[in-house]
Amino acid sequence: MSKKHECIVCGRKFPEGQGILIDLGDTELAFHSKSCALKFFKTLFLRVEYSLIRDYVSETIEEFRRKVSEERRRKAKKI
Repeated sequence: MSKKHECIVCGRKFPEGQGILIDLGDTELAFHSKSCALKFFKTLFLRVEYSLIRDYVSETIEEFRRKVSEERRRKAKKI
């Protein structure tokens, strides 16, 4: 029998292997869908003072920009 999880946003129960589970050590975040995960993180980010996460936001943006740039270079036509 698979383990059941409960979405922390809507309360829907879902089986192991589905949904989104994030283990933060002492806390597990369980979302039955990406829309519930997005709703949770949007609410969280709007509550956190930007000065506390500014550096992390900048680092994450830069990381994704590098990945996009590398992917574009990789896919570019070579003549």
